[in-house]
Amino acid sequence: MKSAKALHQLETIMQDAAELAMVWTARRGELVVDEKSAGQFASNADIDIEEHLRRDLSQAFGDSQILGEELGGDLGADVTGWAVDPIDGTSNFLLGLPLWGISAGYLENGVSVMGAIALPELGLLLSAATGTGLRVNCLPQKGGSRLRSVKVTALGENDFEPGSTTDARAEAYRDQGFAVVRYRCAVFSLASAALGRMNGYFENGCGLWDVAAAEVICREAGMAVDVRNIAPGRYCVDARWT
Repeated sequence: MKSAKALHQLETIMQDAAELAMVWTARRGELVVDEKSAGQFASNADIDIEEHLRRDLSQAFGDSQILGEELGGDLGADVTGWAVDPIDGTSNFLLGLPLWGISAGYLENGVSVMGAIALPELGLLLSAATGTGLRVNCLPQKGGSRLRSVKVTALGENDFEPGSTTDARAEAYRDQGFAVVRYRCAVFSLASAALGRMNGYFENGCGLWDVAAAEVICREAGMAVDVRNIAPGRYCVDARWT
């Protein structure tokens, strides 16, 4: 699953998914939106893209288990298979903001070994497998250079913990001299960090589909990455440049 051929296949699948997503950006008036929980949205575009990803991943890679944010699934006790997020940052997508992305990552025994993140409106595709290094738009690339004097980190927030806890965490980062941003999209934030455009990203309580691709991408870019299962279906991610 970690071969160069497999990674190229995944890149092609993600390019196709990005093209489909861009079709939906021109059809926002046709979107049917469901508020799954407070501030958490899904639309028929999410479903369409996830169905597309599931079909293409199954055709390319056989009968691997697939866990998706919208259509569910189970990776079993050994947590081996695909975790996909058809649109992370759905609220941004619905509002016409370009800060959203598509993510597909393959895990073996709970460890991300191959993944890709598409940021369709930004024209970016980040991908990696263990040992390949970071790839951007299907070409090898080193992790982005950073101005070490500019300290910016991104934080995620969700319904796992109260907003006051996230606010306190942001204040702690500010006390360390960081500017703190919240983009409402884990995969955009993690991809930006892998490119060297910020110092890191932290979120407590995200889904596996939020980090399954980003873990290997950030690691192959040269970042320190810690992903831990903290509750059923919930993960803590701490990715940073050191």
